[in-house]
Amino acid sequence: MRSTNSALLLASLSLAQTSPQPGCKNIHGDAGWPTTNEWQQLNQTISGQLIQTVPLGAVCHYEPFGVYNRTACEELRRDWDFRHWKFKVWEMGQIHVGHASEIMNPYYQNRSCDPFTPAESPCELGNYASYSINVTGARDVVAGIQFAKQKNIRLVIKNTGHDYHGRSSGASSLSLWMYNLKNVEIIHDYQSAYYNGPAARLGAGIGVGESYMAVHKYGYRVVGGECGTVGVAGGYSQGGGHSVLASENGLGSDQVLEWEVVTTKGEHLIATPEQNSDLYWALSGGGGGTYGVVIGVTVRIFKDGPFSGGALVFNNTDTPGREIFWKAVEKWYEYFPKMTINNNTVQFVLLNSTLDAQAINLPGQNVAAVDRLMAPFLRELDKLGQSYSFRTEHSKTYYDHFDHYYGPLPHGAEPVTTILHARLIPRHVVQDKAANGKLVDTMRSIVQDDKFLMGCGVFHLPNTRHADNAVLPAWREAQAVCIANGFWNFEAPVEHNVALKQELADIHAPAMDAATPGSGVYINEVDPLYKGDWKEAAFGANYGRLLEIKRKYDPDRVLFGHMSVGSDEFRFDDAGRLCYIGEGRKNVLVSQEQHPLYYENYEL
Repeated sequence: MRSTNSALLLASLSLAQTSPQPGCKNIHGDAGWPTTNEWQQLNQTISGQLIQTVPLGAVCHYEPFGVYNRTACEELRRDWDFRHWKFKVWEMGQIHVGHASEIMNPYYQNRSCDPFTPAESPCELGNYASYSINVTGARDVVAGIQFAKQKNIRLVIKNTGHDYHGRSSGASSLSLWMYNLKNVEIIHDYQSAYYNGPAARLGAGIGVGESYMAVHKYGYRVVGGECGTVGVAGGYSQGGGHSVLASENGLGSDQVLEWEVVTTKGEHLIATPEQNSDLYWALSGGGGGTYGVVIGVTVRIFKDGPFSGGALVFNNTDTPGREIFWKAVEKWYEYFPKMTINNNTVQFVLLNSTLDAQAINLPGQNVAAVDRLMAPFLRELDKLGQSYSFRTEHSKTYYDHFDHYYGPLPHGAEPVTTILHARLIPRHVVQDKAANGKLVDTMRSIVQDDKFLMGCGVFHLPNTRHADNAVLPAWREAQAVCIANGFWNFEAPVEHNVALKQELADIHAPAMDAATPGSGVYINEVDPLYKGDWKEAAFGANYGRLLEIKRKYDPDRVLFGHMSVGSDEFRFDDAGRLCYIGEGRKNVLVSQEQHPLYYENYEL
């Protein structure tokens, strides 16, 4: 096994203080926890692909791993510190993504072993998986599932680690690490009952940026997210997936032609609209890491071509009482439906000081089209007396356009460890002047203290033909997805960061809900402390059918994720064991107030 010795690792773990109850997974210290010999036997079964966890932050701590290195720690701290995300986020994203068990989300990382706690404090595993399997194919997945079931331990799946719910990590767990499944196959003439055309078969470890580069070589483009290190086959396509191309081609889930999946019953299946169609439906929008272990996906790709773009910035220079900036912002939201004609999309950031439309995206159009699109809104700014900066850019291909506005590829420049909450903005809200005014007032209240910014993607999903899937119906009526973003500060007192999350969950998320009645959340980007009805908000009318499919393909309830289908049938006990409590029972313990596992080191 590629790690330090087992005795050293076990010394770093707190032993269980209580015995497990029936229905609870074993944790370190339980009599049923696998022995060193049993872990070694698993390693032999998978040809040496078992990795014992040593967190990256171990180089900043003397104990228990004995790898303290001051120079390495200082370098890690520079790349880790989220306050420098504008400059180094692509590096930070990579150090977390490319490590088998590293936790990208600071809430679940829980300061158990990061570069900013004292060197004298021990590097603890906390919510880190204890071991990871470097998955090379279906055989490794089957072996991991069998081992987890036989030893009654928690199993998690880590693709890239872009994860706001702790689904890709877990204390005393075995992780299936999909990162190195990098296979790519271009299919120029895919044939099926509902789609004939070019497609790409992608291994589960392929990131968005890598997929762009892979298909670009053959003159194609593919629907993917704005952050290059997100995994195409992971939560992105399994949970919906918004995109620069959403107005032209639809969501990430809409592109899927086939899923290659291993179920927890050990079946290696291909799921399509015609074959294992219920599993296909659930995987295409019903949430990641829930129904089976995806090891590959086949998606539609499209002939690449010209792309034009623009960027608009206007600042809040108002003196008290003028309100020009916020009147301009209100006009901006009203303009959403006109922005998205002809398959356009827009991404912008709203702060108390600035509205920065970082990318106005026009597929297949020229710069003159960008000017025509924005001219009516710019006239509105002129009427208000709001100064602005506007520029345009033309690219020969989508690849070049994306690299210019969202790059550098393959990793991109998006924050990866924010405190965030996403809400879908219905079209009818921005089309109603009073409702739009309430929405903008809500956005203003969120950003006014400079603790949060709003990041929005504006789109209009097309009525293009795609197979029936489990995408939340509210997406089809949405005009935008808006995300409240806060910033985790590793050098601030812990109470500061926790209070920021609580403010988001207790004040701003409910306000966003109230301003967008009947809509929903983007399950991949909803805050884990969300107090609303997550089943309705994230899955809507699809939830009942999704739960039936979950029980069919995962009858032993091996796969668990916070706010995933079926997760309310579980709780964590006082020692951090994942415990099954039965069907139809509400889980009140996976919450900020009552989940000691997440807060064990915070000393609140």
